[in-house]
Amino acid sequence: MSTSSQRAQNPKARKPSLPVQVLVPIYNEGENVVRLYDSLVSESVPFDVLKFVYDFDQDTTLPYVAKLAEGDPRVLAEKNEYGRGVVNALRWGFAHCEDGPVIVTMGDNSDKLSIIPEMLNLWEQGAAIVSPSRYMPGGKQHGGEFLKTLMSRCAGVFLSFCGFPTSDATNNYKLYDGAWLRAQTIESDGGFEVALELCYRAHSQGKEIRELPTEWWDRTLGETNFKLWAWIPRYLRWYLKALLSLLTQKFR
Repeated sequence: MSTSSQRAQNPKARKPSLPVQVLVPIYNEGENVVRLYDSLVSESVPFDVLKFVYDFDQDTTLPYVAKLAEGDPRVLAEKNEYGRGVVNALRWGFAHCEDGPVIVTMGDNSDKLSIIPEMLNLWEQGAAIVSPSRYMPGGKQHGGEFLKTLMSRCAGVFLSFCGFPTSDATNNYKLYDGAWLRAQTIESDGGFEVALELCYRAHSQGKEIRELPTEWWDRTLGETNFKLWAWIPRYLRWYLKALLSLLTQKFR
């Protein structure tokens, strides 16, 4: 079925609307941001704002962002004033985005950017969250720590098996409906579990979550700020909430 036919039959369908705001928390990424910018441009991603959120003034990424901003006014850098850490950077970015309809979050240049037009199509059809998945048929992951990958895959696939609408809720490469996102109160205080929290919130509110296959590549530049063992309890909080809600629905 064509996209136009789907929109015609879907009463929740939205008309295509820009700007698309791309939000990227950074931590000593260096020239990785240049590669990300070049990828967005080469893939003809229709972004209106590319906002990099940083924690401290000595971040090695900032000179590269400044150079990009000289040539493209859509590129911005904003300091996170909520306190250090990726979740605070994301919360700051969400709170200080323009009142645009679409916000896309991504990390360290590991994601398949060419699918963003497909993500926009799913948003136009009514999704509050569009969740690219490494673990659904057609999805792939290249590299990465074995234990982290195994835990993420098993957790995501099992949650999907139980009825959750995405098999990769922990993936922070997401498209959010801006109006819905701005109405949320984020409780996450650790790190990347915020994507799982937002998926749980959308699902519990009856909002539509759509997924599509993606590919992910392990980073080759920059520094990771992912702390697996420190963040597992925080992931478990939202994972168990989601699982309990699914089981409650199933046996009600």
